[in-house]
Formats: sequence, structure tokens, C-alpha cells
Amino acid sequence: MNCCNRQHGFTLVEILVALTISLFLVAGILQIFLNSKQTYRAQDGLSRIQENGRSAIDILGSNIRQTGYAAISTSTTSGYSKFTDGAGTAITGTEGASGATDDITVSFDSTTDCLGSATPTPGVAVPGGDVQRAINRFFADANNNLACLGNGNVVPQPLIEGVEDMQIWYGVDTDGDQTANTYVVAPAAGSSTWNNVVSVRICLLLRSVQDNLVDQPLTYQNCNGTQTTAGDRRLRRLFTATFNLRNRINSSPALF
Repeated sequence: MNCCNRQHGFTLVEILVALTISLFLVAGILQIFLNSKQTYRAQDGLSRIQENGRSAIDILGSNIRQTGYAAISTSTTSGYSKFTDGAGTAITGTEGASGATDDITVSFDSTTDCLGSATPTPGVAVPGGDVQRAINRFFADANNNLACLGNGNVVPQPLIEGVEDMQIWYGVDTDGDQTANTYVVAPAAGSSTWNNVVSVRICLLLRSVQDNLVDQPLTYQNCNGTQTTAGDRRLRRLFTATFNLRNRINSSPALF
């Protein structure tokens, strides 16, 4: 037999070296995959927070700006009707005890409430006939959702998820120029201060629905300006906005 035609295989040492190199390569690829997946989860969580925050601010702002809106009769023989419940009942709220979340209730003439359900009718008598009035209460529920209870419903419904805290301050006009001179927490129920509320400042603390998005608990600033270290590994972000009560006017405006 010709020695030059003899076949040769891999030695055991060569096989072990090849396996070791392969394991390093696989481990590197797996690490890259895991890092990419974690980065994607974090970015997706942040995107959802931003989307939920904008939606929550839009919902609250839309309702707060309508506070005290009075339906205007289209009759040419009747004039403008002010909000007939009185200025103080167009907006109310409750200050959460011991750091709990606040809530706010706004009222305005509308055929539907915050959940799209028909408001009670007949409603409030105005020139030209009765109108329907929406009374919407917004709060953060026990499941960290922004929820609403409209007067056309008996059970509140969640609107936006991931709302961990909601703090509210009310701009009070003390000199009659329709501009807030100071911001206060919710006055006591029935207080005459409600009559002079002309704006609302809201702070929402939103968190990601999913946990374990970061390597370690983050330190964040809450709505009261306090630095807090999270007890989980969720992402959090503050959203703040100030809304003017466009219908809080002392004198009847002219019709356009």
C-alpha cells in the first residue's frame, strides 16, 4: 500500500480546540442577541411610556379646558347662558392623603361623558331648552391606570395604563384678572376658593408596564420634587402640563 494515499483524521486535541473556539463564538453571538433584545425591550418600554403620557395629558387637557362650558342656544331671541350650577361646582378635586394620588372632577354641558356614554337628560334648563351635562371624575386607580367615572356610567373604566401617581395644583386668581396668582392643592369641599380657580397644573408619573428593563433600580424625581429610588427595575418618566379654564369668565362674553 502506498503510504502517500493513507487518509488522516483530526486528532482529539484538534477537536477539543475547535469545540472551544466554537463555544466562544456561540457565547459571543448569544450575548449580542441578549443585549439587543434587552435594548429593544427598554426602548419599547420608553416609547410606550411616552405614548401613554401624551395620551393621558391630552385626555385630561381636553376635559379640563371644557370646564364650565355652557351650551349656547341657537335661538335669536335668547341670550348667552352662563354655567348655571355656579362657578364652584364646575371643578372640584381631592388631595390624596399621605402622598396618595389626587383626583379631579370637571363638569360641562355635553351629550356624552368621558367614556362616551350619554349623559342624563333632561339636564339643566337654559334659554332655548334643557341641556345635558357631563360630570367626569379622573383618578389613578389601584392598578396604576388613569381611570374615569362619568355620570353616564356607574363603574369607572381604565383609560391609560402605567400611571403610578397623579398630583394636581389649582391656579387661583386673587385679583380678578383671570390669571392665576398662586397654585394650591385642592381646597376643601365647598370652599369659596373653587370660585377663583382659573387654571389646573397636573403632574403624572408614568412607569413601564414591564419590569426588569434596566440593570438596577433607577433613582427618579417624583411629582413633589423628591428623589426616590425605585423598588423595581421599571422605567419612569414625569409629564407635567398646565391648562387654563377657558370658560371661567366673570362676565358673559359676546356671541360671535
